[in-house]
Amino acid sequence: MAKQGDYQPTAMTAQERFPYYTSFPFSWYRACDTTDLAPGTVRPIRLLARDLVIWRDEQGRAHVMDAYCPHLGANLALGGRVEGCNLVCPYHWWEYDGDGRNVRIPYSDRTNAKARVRSYPTVDVNGFVMFWYHPDPQQGPLWNIPALTEYVTDEWTEPIVAEWNVRCPWQELAENGPDFVHLKTVHGAATVPEVESITYDGWFNHIRARVDFATPRGPQAGRIDTDSWGPGFGVARFSGIIDTVFFATTTPIDWEWTQSMKVYRVKKLGRDADALETTRRVGEALVRDLQKQMAEDNVIFDNKIYIANPALADGDGPILPFRKWAKQFYV
Repeated sequence: MAKQGDYQPTAMTAQERFPYYTSFPFSWYRACDTTDLAPGTVRPIRLLARDLVIWRDEQGRAHVMDAYCPHLGANLALGGRVEGCNLVCPYHWWEYDGDGRNVRIPYSDRTNAKARVRSYPTVDVNGFVMFWYHPDPQQGPLWNIPALTEYVTDEWTEPIVAEWNVRCPWQELAENGPDFVHLKTVHGAATVPEVESITYDGWFNHIRARVDFATPRGPQAGRIDTDSWGPGFGVARFSGIIDTVFFATTTPIDWEWTQSMKVYRVKKLGRDADALETTRRVGEALVRDLQKQMAEDNVIFDNKIYIANPALADGDGPILPFRKWAKQFYV
């Protein structure tokens, strides 16, 4: 379908297509790249159907907060500025610390305890500014995102970044993980991958599989190993043709759209010029194919609906155990 060009998207809303989608799943989500937020920077962003302000204080700590000042409703991201470790509202210059507390009113001797902006726990990890969302503001992070520093050494290429906006919830994208049959039927894998294990471990899931990649020289044996830390962050490792990894972040924009970002790195085959050129050529070809697969998936994601009781066949992947795991993230 992706080769057919433009198509008329469904007129159904996401909540008509996916009746379970009545709340955003709690998770760590990407706000921006670490390099996008220098000290003293203030930026507006809209995620999770809400306006947010992302900013970095002068000591280098990143913050994500609701955008609107509780004083008289100005958008803190539009004209707001950083003073030390505080965010200053552009309207009346009220100041808020990284926890969203009012810490200074320039024309009053007292602060206002009622003036509190919701602040989201925020970390810099794996090149992303990530924030913790839970519908209960009192519920802090239930897990952490690991720092995968082994993939940012000079043994790996500089990142190749791809971003898509997809018209479905996170769960539909993630259900592709255990659905290995589609790798052959949609993406042209030489065979249906052989699943070694799928593990649902609390907030995490892990998939280990062997696959035959389709290449111009015929099938090439390899592996796809994926790990997910909740809905918002995952890692996929490919081996066989050339070792490749991508970090995947998935963030709801609103009830219709979900941002899917993938950051690819390829392991260098050596240090000399010939090895680096081969790495570039083979790695870029593999990444192009992985990006093509996402484009092929998006045509389906943008138009599919949720079947609550699917008519499954013996060869299908474990769709229902995945859905049981996914359900825990909704409140």
